[in-house]
Amino acid sequence: MAKTETQIGIRVTWEFKEQLEAQAAKERRPVSNMIRKVLEDYLESQKNAD
Repeated sequence: MAKTETQIGIRVTWEFKEQLEAQAAKERRPVSNMIRKVLEDYLESQKNAD
């Protein structure tokens, strides 16, 4: 079975990570899911801006 997803890594400050975790907890979702949604929304808005 072929993989349909891949991983990327980024470095952030401890403070930024804590903010991400706090927001994800408020939304009851994993941090990775929240980040993916934010990035998808950003890319979609940029596509519409062109």
